[in-house]
Amino acid sequence: MESIATALERIMDKVLIVTGECPKCGGPMRKWKNTNKDGSERCAPVCTAVDCGYRVMTKLHQTKERAMFDEAKMKDALSRLMNTSIVTDKSIFSNRFEDYRTPDSETKLAKKKALEWAADILEGKKVHAILTGSPGVGKTHLGMSVLDFAMKKSGYVVSCSVVSYRELLEQLKFAMNDSEARKQIQGALMTEIKKTDLVLIDDVGAELGRLEDNQKATPYDVDVITSLAEARLDKATIFTTNLTSKQLINAYGERVFSRMMNNAGNEYVMNFKETKDKRRHPL
Repeated sequence: MESIATALERIMDKVLIVTGECPKCGGPMRKWKNTNKDGSERCAPVCTAVDCGYRVMTKLHQTKERAMFDEAKMKDALSRLMNTSIVTDKSIFSNRFEDYRTPDSETKLAKKKALEWAADILEGKKVHAILTGSPGVGKTHLGMSVLDFAMKKSGYVVSCSVVSYRELLEQLKFAMNDSEARKQIQGALMTEIKKTDLVLIDDVGAELGRLEDNQKATPYDVDVITSLAEARLDKATIFTTNLTSKQLINAYGERVFSRMMNNAGNEYVMNFKETKDKRRHPL
């Protein structure tokens, strides 16, 4: 009488073919005799030995798994960016180098410098870069573009956050009378911002209102920017501001200015002098 094992072998031989030995148990590896209509294999070879079931990982499956892994990593990185950022306008997250308009030599230089900063950051340099100039010249756009470039080119390994300095101050002041909000902002969120690989601190000085050379920030505001600047001393940081170096020093003091300029030689400073407000003078 034919054994069950022999009967199964005979049935499998009708629809399956042996492709080799199982690297795990030495049993037969089999695949379907018939292929799909497009000529592709119906599935990868499988060990048909009892209690094994080893399956060959085909290049197609490897590619799919890699794509799924990369997509999950990208989603995690973008989710972290959104959840650790403090901004008033979330549309800035869509800013890219590809969309930055360069109608003149100054904007071309600014884009060139920003791309160089991004490359240096990817090499592990603790870049402190500063974009200064009048409102609307594209400072925030370029700053966010550096973050986007660094995330993508690192395979979403570089973690990023954006901090609108004025919005941060407003939220912190509001939280003074709300213990739960204060815990959220001063605790978890500020901790994340301080340890993030790359941070854009946007619009430093916007809280001062009308720009005057002798204008000074409040002691509380100075404490906040000092805390951020010191926490970012050895981490890549992009600052944007409408203030000149003289105004920054007068408003926040030499200590803060020194920490903002840490590792920021001339190659890490871009001062817009000629570019017009793109929001008021669209190209």
